[in-house]
Amino acid sequence: MKEALAQEQDLWRAGASIFAPKEYEAYRQHLDEARKFFNQEELKIGYFRDYGKVKEKFGHVLEEGNNLKNLMEVRKAQAAVEIRSKKNSLYERYQIFDSLSLDLTMRNFSRQHLAQADIMFKELDRLLAQANYEQAREKLKSIESFLNQAESILRKQLERYLDPAQIAAWKRLAEMAVQRSEETNSLLILVSKLDRKLTIYKGGKPIKTYEVGLGFNGLADKLHAGDEATPEGEYKVIKKFAPSKYGKALLINYPNEEDIKKFNEAKKRGIITPMTKIGGLIEIHGGGKDGLTSGCVALDDDEIEEVFKIIPVGTPVVIVGTTDQSNKAISVFKNGKKEQH
Repeated sequence: MKEALAQEQDLWRAGASIFAPKEYEAYRQHLDEARKFFNQEELKIGYFRDYGKVKEKFGHVLEEGNNLKNLMEVRKAQAAVEIRSKKNSLYERYQIFDSLSLDLTMRNFSRQHLAQADIMFKELDRLLAQANYEQAREKLKSIESFLNQAESILRKQLERYLDPAQIAAWKRLAEMAVQRSEETNSLLILVSKLDRKLTIYKGGKPIKTYEVGLGFNGLADKLHAGDEATPEGEYKVIKKFAPSKYGKALLINYPNEEDIKKFNEAKKRGIITPMTKIGGLIEIHGGGKDGLTSGCVALDDDEIEEVFKIIPVGTPVVIVGTTDQSNKAISVFKNGKKEQH
């Protein structure tokens, strides 16, 4: 009997009630029956006690317990595989969103949720090492919740970059500018914000391409002073500064007529306050592409030196979100979309 009672304790500590609840309950009932039979035999006069029957009953219980232990090991192994598979799937999704959010400049809220998910992954690994699969499953739910929140924020930030009509409008704007460059054999600066690229065209052909940095809210379209967004539309270089606060710089004519119209409409609709200013002093400048600007387009210092030499005052500057209908934002949400259950 002592062996059976010790076995029952071992099974309980090993999580039999979690991994094989029905089988564990049946095992306990059979153990109780064996104990009752033993107690009944103990009440009998020695000659009439049948310990052989007691031994037989506890033997069946011990065998059942061993089978239960084996079943638990199988189910634990299955749970480990299931949880690790789910973890790997979520971690792939985490890496996709993490990479995209690091590419964004307006990323603070999505980064908070991703940082929480990262912590949870480490806690999940600890639980798996301890074979604590019940809590590991709960941790998976928390991770998925944080990833869903991060995805929601990223989708909102990138909503325009997922819109085929908006991308088509940007593409038309860029193509028209390149066509004018070809027809007039003139220079053009084209900036693609999502791709972080500044390309110089001459006669409709690209001659130089640079990686750039944007404003803290760079992927948004600039609406007013202080929003730290990088404007979109057709502009031109109106002044060259050497030096400026960020090395050499090309000042563009933001706000243009379209910007002013959009700004006034936003005021009428109450989107911005009557006291809000439209802003200005948007430049293509040096200082490094890895730094955050207040809405300008930033190049490394050696690159702005090149651009400064090539580009005269009056050069058209076209800034678009992206021209790629299969851009990385669309790709990310296609690959990182939530699993269906």
